[in-house]
Amino acid sequence: MGYYIINLNMYTNNDIEFIDFIDLINTTLSNEFIEKWRHRFSEKFIKHFQIKLLNSLTKRKVLKLDSLYNYLTKKCKYSPEQVDNFFEAIDIELYRPLIQISKKVKR
Repeated sequence: MGYYIINLNMYTNNDIEFIDFIDLINTTLSNEFIEKWRHRFSEKFIKHFQIKLLNSLTKRKVLKLDSLYNYLTKKCKYSPEQVDNFFEAIDIELYRPLIQISKKVKR
């Protein structure tokens, strides 16, 4: 088994931010993410979030936070408090390149 030495000086800040964002998405779509949050929000809830994220990536379209919020509260019938708590717990702002966060989510 070989080891690779990575010279971080050859990467720009944008490269590192992009790598960090890809890691975040990979983690969010993993079973570990489900395990981490399922006791607090339910496995089904987490999977609904993952599916919307994955659909956004597949379609190569930005996901609007208000659309995601409406999907989780109106279509999936989760309480607004649960959705708000989830967004706060995962720090939804970290998903900003993929999720368009409007100035104010209409609730």
